[in-house]
Amino acid sequence: MHTLREYFKSLSKYFFSLYCMGKYPLGFRSVGRTIWMQFSEIAVKPILSTPFQELGYVVHRKNEKDCFVIDPGLEPENFLELFEKKGLNPVALLVTHGHGDHIGGISAIREQWKFAKIYIGEHDAEKLTDPKKNLSANLGFGLTTPEADVLLRDGDQLELAGISLEVRHVPGHSKGHVVYWIAAEPKGILFVGDVIFQDSIGRNDFPDSEPAIQISMIRSKILTLPEDTIIYPGHGNSTTVRAERRTNRFLQ
Repeated sequence: MHTLREYFKSLSKYFFSLYCMGKYPLGFRSVGRTIWMQFSEIAVKPILSTPFQELGYVVHRKNEKDCFVIDPGLEPENFLELFEKKGLNPVALLVTHGHGDHIGGISAIREQWKFAKIYIGEHDAEKLTDPKKNLSANLGFGLTTPEADVLLRDGDQLELAGISLEVRHVPGHSKGHVVYWIAAEPKGILFVGDVIFQDSIGRNDFPDSEPAIQISMIRSKILTLPEDTIIYPGHGNSTTVRAERRTNRFLQ
């Protein structure tokens, strides 16, 4: 009997089509697990989960131990190993949307870090506890997590691990999809889940997708940010607001 992770891993090539419109983003590559992105005051560590090639992130202020996690995927041991190695203390688990590949690591992290609160957009909260809505039931597994501690709305302001974030509701890929913006210096940081990728956008044919407004929401909530803002997606390469304004074929 395969474990959930082994089952997904065996089908990983097929799953490229599960998140991205058309072919997967041009220039797609796997992201190494040892690369730290260093900003003036903030460190961003991408964590690759092999199933779905999903990217989660660990974020903290330099020289500080409190951190928060974005979209912990189906290989939570990668996060747990990092916490132990670096002595980090995850205070929050931030979810961009409730699809199974983005929430698969929540339960394992919460088991060891019981005070780490779960944040998710109010319209995606039911996905955490409903395998049909988070799409894992379609693959023969009933993936669930603890209920959310905090339900997010557009414009919410968060202060986590000494870092200020703004929540932006960007439906399209899923009804409750949110992105997290950090107005860091010298470049802003934006965690976008599956709503936009390098030269592509997220699929919008799931049961609660909103294709009619996806493009307009990306343009109004993401492309209006400063051009140097670095976009960290849930799959594939990082990019910038400037690059997607100029070259994203779905947004021209």
